[in-house]
Amino acid sequence: MRKIIVACNSGLGTSLMIRINLEALLKELGVSAEVEHTDVTSMYAHGADIIIGSSVIIDGLDAGHGVEAIGLDDILDRQYLKRKLLDSPAFRQWLPAERREDIT
Repeated sequence: MRKIIVACNSGLGTSLMIRINLEALLKELGVSAEVEHTDVTSMYAHGADIIIGSSVIIDGLDAGHGVEAIGLDDILDRQYLKRKLLDSPAFRQWLPAERREDIT
């Protein structure tokens, strides 16, 4: 199963807000993935395919884990999150074929 981790400093407020928007977008785009939100110190323990968080969090990550990370400058804007997802090479592979054709 595909897995997305949404991370913030405490694993509560910011990550939960992003997760709610993310789950709505996954449904809209026809993508099936498990989504969890967590604190930044335990995000790698979840075996994620993609990690999403504020740019402040993501910019400070160690890139050596082989997980694509998506940094958000605006954590509340659902359309901004959608654009960032569609720009992600890993996420684009998860899209149904007809959706991929729409964005190329």
